Amino acid sequence: MSEGKWPPESIGLSPGKRVLFLTKDLELIRKQLYEGLDLRMEDLSVGDLLDDINTDVMTPAWVCFDYDPATIAENAYAGLLHDGRRVFEPRALIDGGFEVIVSGHRKGTGSSRETAPQCERWSGIRIVIAASFAPIHERNNLNLGQLMGDHSILSLTQESAR
Repeated sequence: MSEGKWPPESIGLSPGKRVLFLTKDLELIRKQLYEGLDLRMEDLSVGDLLDDINTDVMTPAWVCFDYDPATIAENAYAGLLHDGRRVFEPRALIDGGFEVIVSGHRKGTGSSRETAPQCERWSGIRIVIAASFAPIHERNNLNLGQLMGDHSILSLTQESAR
């Protein structure tokens, strides 16, 4: 994506940046975060992706005690647990080099907390892909300058980046 000009003339993936797929297989998320696994939309179906990711998963209440979005980002997705432990360890999203995050249907359900899209934005996410968004979450993304799209746009973007 070109920096500094709004709206950008074109939208694409930045060289060296990654796409994180929030899959129903939480071990696959861990492999992307900690082992460098890179996936493409063509590797998955929308049915493989997490639906109804709520804002409590993205930023649980205890994360919201911080007021600085950069600090909030350090605990992005702290509420996503598997076998009693966090899938996203502190700074996992920040340190992963991700620019795009992908989920299934109804992204951002639950409360309307603005910290949820902030945790992504301050972690380096610039593009949010989902089949659909909760209305207030969608508005919060727009207010932060997050680009949003659906899975077909990601497929085209990944194809043109080859």
